Amino acid sequence: MTDYLIWGLALGELFILAVLLRLVGSKKRLERELKVLEERLQRSSEDLAGLCSAAVAVDRRLAANDNRLNTIADRVNRPIQAAAPQPHPVQDDPVPAQGYEDVIQKIRRGADIDELVRDCGLTRDEALLLMRLHGGGKR
Repeated sequence: MTDYLIWGLALGELFILAVLLRLVGSKKRLERELKVLEERLQRSSEDLAGLCSAAVAVDRRLAANDNRLNTIADRVNRPIQAAAPQPHPVQDDPVPAQGYEDVIQKIRRGADIDELVRDCGLTRDEALLLMRLHGGGKR
């Protein structure tokens, strides 16, 4: 009877050892999977941070472009002030005080963007905007 008991305990210990080895293997596999998931999470966090940074930069550019567009629209809508002398033209404002009236007339006569940039001192963006607004769809 003692032999059966010893054999039973030995088999029990072998079974416990097999379960323990299986648990250790599962633990190592889970640790590897956890490491892979942590790396993926880190990359996703970095991607998200990059996207947020890009979104902020785009928002800033949109705000700057909106301000510039409003300034250009104000210049276009400004009434002709031929009687009021201008002391010194602002260096950033190559268009004369009467606004864009001459430029608009050139556009209506068929001037292209390069001609407006060259002859009127406009930036390419200003010329493109004015062409879209007053050129009847021509580019």
